[in-house]
Amino acid sequence: MRKLVLASLTAVCVSSVVACITVNIYFPAPEVRAAAEEIVEETWGDPALGPESRALPAARRALAALANDLASLFGPSAAYAAEANIDVSTAAIRALKESMKQRAGKLKPHLGSGKLGLGKDGMLVVRDLGGLPLRDQADVRRLVEAENRDRASLYAEIAKANDFGADRVADIQSIFAQTWKDKAEPGWWIQGTDGSWSQR
Repeated sequence: MRKLVLASLTAVCVSSVVACITVNIYFPAPEVRAAAEEIVEETWGDPALGPESRALPAARRALAALANDLASLFGPSAAYAAEANIDVSTAAIRALKESMKQRAGKLKPHLGSGKLGLGKDGMLVVRDLGGLPLRDQADVRRLVEAENRDRASLYAEIAKANDFGADRVADIQSIFAQTWKDKAEPGWWIQGTDGSWSQR
């Protein structure tokens, strides 16, 4: 009987610890998604929308925060989510966004011509540089390497700035990957999860 009581108490303690851990490792995907939309539109623009759309990402983030505030009424894990405030304004993040913004105009023509594409992981992929002089091919490859390096650094910096931990970088990249694809211009090539390519 004593062993049964001890086992029951142990199970209750373990369950309590697991519940606490679940609360503390909440990942605010909707807010990260809103931040991703804001960053992609800020750095690469959104051709489907006019200038007045610049206020939309901030509005989406505000709505996500409001939803989290309302959800906080229903439990501790939701209450933790309401406290989540995605910081994408650190000096490192601002520098990466500016670097990507400056590079976008040089990359977009190659995306439009199909020489580059958006990989399934949201990174740029060299598809076919045929027809370009060797020097231009080398320049495009350097641009792609720099862009992919900045994207990877951006995801790591967002995780760092928001104390998500290195294990959440992949989650951030996954959200950004979908956002890059959603914001791709008509005619750009996008890689599916099976590795196949199709035009937007």
